[in-house]
Amino acid sequence: MRHTFSIALCLSFLSDTSSAVSPVFWNTSSFVQFSRGSLKGLSLSSEGKISLSPRFDSVFDLDQALIWSAVYDSKKNLFVGTGHDGKVFKIDATGSASLFFDAAELDVLALALDSDQTLYVATSPDGRIYKVNGEGKGSVFFDPEDKFIWDMTFDAKGNLYAATGNKGRIYKINREGKGDTFYDSGQSNIICLAIDASGNVLAGSDPDGYVYRISADGKPFVLYDSSMREVHRIQIDAKGNIYFVAIDGGGAVSGPEPKSSGPEVVSGDNVNIAVSLSGSSDKKRAMEGTPAAKVPSGTGLRRDSGGQKSGIYRIAKDNSVETFWSSNTETVYGLYVRPDGNVLFSTGGKGRIYLLQQDKKFNLLLETTEEQTTRLIPAGDDTFACTSNLAKIYRLSNSLNTQGMYESEVKDTQGVSSWGSIHWRAAVPSGTDLKLYTRSGNTKKPDKSWSDWSRAYSVPDGEAIQSPRARYIQYKVAFTTTNQTSPNLEQVSLPYLQQNLVPVVKSINILPPGVAYQRTPRLSTAGSWLVDHGSAQASGASDAIPQTGSAAVPPRRIFQKGAQWFSWEAEDANGDDLVYSVYFRGENESEWRLLKKKAEEKFFTVEADTLPDGQYPIRVVASDSPSNPRSASLTGELRSAVFDIDNTPPQVRVLSQGIEKKSAEVKFKAVDSVSALRKAELSIDGREWEPVFSKDGIIDSKTEEFEINLESLQAGEHALALRVYDSSGNVGISKAILQIK
Repeated sequence: MRHTFSIALCLSFLSDTSSAVSPVFWNTSSFVQFSRGSLKGLSLSSEGKISLSPRFDSVFDLDQALIWSAVYDSKKNLFVGTGHDGKVFKIDATGSASLFFDAAELDVLALALDSDQTLYVATSPDGRIYKVNGEGKGSVFFDPEDKFIWDMTFDAKGNLYAATGNKGRIYKINREGKGDTFYDSGQSNIICLAIDASGNVLAGSDPDGYVYRISADGKPFVLYDSSMREVHRIQIDAKGNIYFVAIDGGGAVSGPEPKSSGPEVVSGDNVNIAVSLSGSSDKKRAMEGTPAAKVPSGTGLRRDSGGQKSGIYRIAKDNSVETFWSSNTETVYGLYVRPDGNVLFSTGGKGRIYLLQQDKKFNLLLETTEEQTTRLIPAGDDTFACTSNLAKIYRLSNSLNTQGMYESEVKDTQGVSSWGSIHWRAAVPSGTDLKLYTRSGNTKKPDKSWSDWSRAYSVPDGEAIQSPRARYIQYKVAFTTTNQTSPNLEQVSLPYLQQNLVPVVKSINILPPGVAYQRTPRLSTAGSWLVDHGSAQASGASDAIPQTGSAAVPPRRIFQKGAQWFSWEAEDANGDDLVYSVYFRGENESEWRLLKKKAEEKFFTVEADTLPDGQYPIRVVASDSPSNPRSASLTGELRSAVFDIDNTPPQVRVLSQGIEKKSAEVKFKAVDSVSALRKAELSIDGREWEPVFSKDGIIDSKTEEFEINLESLQAGEHALALRVYDSSGNVGISKAILQIK
């Protein structure tokens, strides 16, 4: 049986006379959308389909900080090396666990088995390799000068290769424990090793992120420069293809990326690992006394940087490299190339495990309850998964879970909303079932104040949502099976209507008088702001107007005598279209009078001589009527500060004038009935205008007096002119005639 959407979506919204006219559909159908929720016992494909995941059962809780290393022997025993107690645990085929070996060092970074299934244990920070017999008794097998031994592997002849740091060397050790430097890379660390079918050693380095192929005689060749910080987890499939993980820890150099035909995944959380030390006081003192050493990021100790990137790459037999998977948010830790060629890998954040197919389609196989899934160890038909913070071991099997639960993210509808009918598309084979539930509330995180989960919805073509009106809503989907066949969920659609909210006029900006703006024609290319001072420059009036540059205004600015320009900011929480009405009210008036009705622009200019001189406020009323029925539309408004309308120039007159020999003193008085005075200029005999100050030194009042003293005047008639500007750009002028004998 397959459930699908009906073509006609019947919305059964609750009646609400104050709701916006258009419903919003919250659709979940893609990988990214579904991955924002929580998957419990479920898998998510790259195509955005959710199904039951393989079983993931807890095997053992080690009560350790983390698991560094793990191997699985032919007797079905799993050995795991831990930190920071330097212990090796053994989990046998029955699931019984025991402490197998306790090293003197803090961390067991690597484990390896020889052809006889004898266990070798590499420790740090003192860099020793122990050979441990079947009873857990160990002896030092190889003790180099290096502090860290990151990986070990055996070749077909029984030689053991060890990758070390902080000098980036590879050692080759024979069966008797005698070892020599096989290759000195010059890197800080060689992180991982593998042996190909021809006996070449493959190695990944840090910090240059190289993949090396080193011949049996020690001749190196860099197969690939990843342009990332670190290469780790190298594995080879049955066809000889090389898979590896690269991590960018923030120190990578730029370089060409390999071609990629796989999906670019943006999901998950950044990994933050906080490791608490435990164990004996001797080991704590050993850690405190150890010189600080750089730990490669993929090992699980370094905190991921915000811009960290990781990827899985494949080097083919012709040395071509392609990206199989990459992410800007998730760090790959575990890698297992299965015999069928598909790749199992694990990441940090939500401890996710992915299955990557050869066609580069991938499944988010499951999300664990741990912070990081650091190791994937094949165990016959199953796979062991090792986690950190704290260290636990799980078994990933091929059989499906019988039930699972998907819990969506919490949807914020930005206001109290009514719900429509929930729809979903799913394939539900016989013997399986799929049920949906909803709940709602008015807190960002669900708490006791939220509604209970609704009864199960059973009609995929649309069933009215029973949860109460609220701002937030969430749904969950329960999956069940009785026959190892899974239902598949492909899409969920949840429509809602926001409660209509009142528009808000946030601010009104009043520009200086005389400054106006005009629309310019739309251009096909981006234009610049145009400023046209026009006649204002010639008259000097533009200099008398205070300049402001903070308002968001249309592109063309002009001087327009007597004009008063306003702009405003408004918003609607529902996203409705708004129109604006502008009103004014004069001094000693009680009624608001309309200036402009249903303007779409957020600005308005009062032209010269529109209003008589005086003081006024304006009121801007925003309406959401374009997006709502008349009966449901709402308005919001804001009143401006009081501003002046002044079209009358100052009155300037001569108070007195006196002449003594070749000197003169002239007194002027300037008066403006509305605006304060701002500027005065003097001209003698028609020459250039020069600024003058008022008698009190500051021109800032409606009435100002000016005292002009002139000396060394030549005999004859002189014309002394004074022009005064008010704050609205109006100018008044007067003159005195002086006769010098």
